[in-house]
Amino acid sequence: MDKSNRGLHVICFVVMVALAPAFLFAASEWQLVHSSDRLTVERRDYKGSDLDEIRGVLRLDASLNAVMALLKDASFNEQWVYRSGGARVLKEMGYPEAYVYGIVDAPFPMVDRDTVVRFDFEQDPVTREVTIGITNVPQFAPEADGLVRVPDFGGFWHLRPLTGQGVMVTYQVYGDPGGWIPVWMANRAAVLSVQNTLENMQAAVVNYEGSRSRYVKELDSAE
Repeated sequence: MDKSNRGLHVICFVVMVALAPAFLFAASEWQLVHSSDRLTVERRDYKGSDLDEIRGVLRLDASLNAVMALLKDASFNEQWVYRSGGARVLKEMGYPEAYVYGIVDAPFPMVDRDTVVRFDFEQDPVTREVTIGITNVPQFAPEADGLVRVPDFGGFWHLRPLTGQGVMVTYQVYGDPGGWIPVWMANRAAVLSVQNTLENMQAAVVNYEGSRSRYVKELDSAE
């Protein structure tokens, strides 16, 4: 099977963090918490919660098709997403929509979490920018013994192809991990999760160069 046709994986797995759509709520200004040559990570207060909203922006050397192939490969999720305990596709509705189950490998002595989310893909026909919405659907699959089901989960990935070669990747997330976890610990874990996941992305995406899908158009491609 072409890697580009595998289900959207639980890219958004983060340590003790579950997400909610960031663009639906007003929030405070972004504050920089990490910066390197190609990556910035920011946080801001999230309306109605003590938990932070996190945004990471990464300049990636890859084609748009390669990035999408990586994001859709559930079987490879555990190899590069920070503290992923694995992911599997529960159901696909063609290329644009997939329901995915995943496990968050929480550090001892905390209990591992699991998530059930829906991924929705769309691409702008003019700019070729891709948005992957992440929506929490916890009732889509039965709860598992020994795991805490994440109660609130959502966010998005945004992929902006650059002229020539490269993709500007934005990963924006917010969430409630469920159970009892100190707020400071959940917020720190959220930053580490976004930072480490994005830092791992460049090495992971090279495995998918050459991947092509009829659903993903490159910036310089004709309709």
